[in-house]
Parts: sequence; structure tokens; C-alpha cells
Amino acid sequence: MITAMRSITVGVSNLDTALRLFHDVMGLSLEWREALPLDLAAAWGLPAKQRGEWAELSCRAYPTGRLRLLALDPAPTQRVRFDSLLGGPDSGLDVGPKAIDFYVRSPAERWWRELVDAGCIARSPPVRHVIGDVDSEEAVLFGPDGVPLLIMVGHHHHAAQMRAGSPHGNYSEVATVSVVAGDLDATRRFYGDVLGLVAVQDDETPETHREAVNRLVGIPADSRVRFLLYQDPGEPSGKILIVHFGGASQKCLAGRMHPSRLGVALFTHGCSDLPQLHARVRALGDSRIGRVEVPPVEAAGRERMLLGGPNGELFEIESN
Repeated sequence: MITAMRSITVGVSNLDTALRLFHDVMGLSLEWREALPLDLAAAWGLPAKQRGEWAELSCRAYPTGRLRLLALDPAPTQRVRFDSLLGGPDSGLDVGPKAIDFYVRSPAERWWRELVDAGCIARSPPVRHVIGDVDSEEAVLFGPDGVPLLIMVGHHHHAAQMRAGSPHGNYSEVATVSVVAGDLDATRRFYGDVLGLVAVQDDETPETHREAVNRLVGIPADSRVRFLLYQDPGEPSGKILIVHFGGASQKCLAGRMHPSRLGVALFTHGCSDLPQLHARVRALGDSRIGRVEVPPVEAAGRERMLLGGPNGELFEIESN
């Protein structure tokens, strides 16, 4: 029913500070920077006459995997994911959005060091691991306002899941976003049956790499982890990686996704038949799987609606 993720909106307390990292250091292209449209702010459920500014960045103007930075005035105080490593209430096991992923070239440590020097806080140095037949080297860092970022070298990633020659710059577009799932069955139904995305990987971390991967994501060393990757077939960017820790995830993040908060706020996708998707979600009759947060409304020149997912996700679905 929906396209790959066109953009991910991240709430920041200072737009200039965030642009210094994502534009000046990482080299993403600034597509535009403007005042937040009032009708869009209202459609998102923000207060009347909410003031704000936002900017959109891309890699080589690719239409998917874009990064939108949103700075409200006054700045929000609550963060979507505030990791315990930074003094917050959220653990690596907590259900909700996890990290924003970018491809880099080998050696990963070169780019990890660049981000640390730019002020990001690292969870660990790069870790190399294998899941199924996918060979990756990854590092998790915390960027502006504590938003989790993941850089990865795809030593062996399938061609359908990694744009040829990626990254086309020092850092790629947003290749993937990760979400910690609580109820895996409800998650499969929402992403597959409701949204119509395709599961292209469904594997568990092998025991030989378990300790390293768990150190990477900040969870107990002996935890079992399943990775379930969803994408729009034919589009290697804007994928969603579901991470499931079995019964270990017992609580949700203190702050859920919303444009009124700092951090990962919205996943924006396109849809060719918004009324049909709206009817499909309403017909579920089970808010634990998916729910309509805001029905279709015209805002910022497009019809759009907000959908809530089973793990605190908030999707902005806009007409094509």
C-alpha cells in the first residue's frame, strides 16, 4: 500500500547545530529550509499557531531516505528516546524507534572518529558481525539532542537492499531506520498485511556474534535478537528494520514518536490510494496492531493522515 520511507522527521532543539553535523560534517545536501506551514503543524496535532522551522536534506537528491530536521519555538523538552547512557530513562531494550542508519565506506572507524570529533557520543567502537548471509560493520552514536545514529559498512549486503556504489558521498541517504518491537506478531501484521511492505530478511543473531551485536545495541550480552527487515521492493533505501528481543522488552520508551518531541518524530511514506489504506486500518478494529491517529486531511499541498503502529511508531502517509 505504501512506498519506501520518503523522509524521517527528527525534532531538534537548534536547527543550526543539527545542520552543522548533518550538512557540514556528513555532507548531506540541503534541499530547502523554511518556516513550518501552519496547516501542517495543525494536521500534526501541534498547538494553534505553532511556530517552527524545518529543513530537508538528501544524498544526491534521492527521493527516498531523506532527513527532515524540525525545530519548534519554543523548543520541546521531552525526547522520544533518551538513552540511559546519556542519563535518560530508556534502555536499549525499550520498545520504540531505535536508530537512523547511514552507509559509510570502509574503514568504519574513520567515520566513527569523525562523528565523535564532531561532538557525537559513541556507545562503542565499530563492531563487525554476520546475520544470515549479511556481513556488516556498525557503530551506534548519539547525535543532536541524543538521537541515536548508526553508521555501517556493508561488507556483504544484497544488491536489492543497498544502492549500487553506496555511499555516494561520505555518508549515504537514510538507508534504514530501526524499531524495537514488543509484540512481534502484531508487528508482522501491521507492516506486512496493513502497510504492504515486504519482509526481505528474517534472521536471528548467531551465537558466535551475539555478544558483539548486543554490545553494539546496548543490551545484556546473552540476549537473543531477531532482525526483520521490511522494504518497498525495488527501492533499496528507506527500509525499516524491526528488532525483537523476545520477552526481554517489557516497557515502551518514556516519550513516543510525535513532532512535539525531540528525536525521531515521523516516518513519511507515500500512498497511491489513501482512502483505501484509511479504510484498511479502521477495519482492523484492534488498536494494538495499528490505528488512525489523524484521518486524511489536506495540509501543505497534499492529502495526508497519521497512523500509529504497534510499537509507538507514528507514520505520516501522504498522497502520491
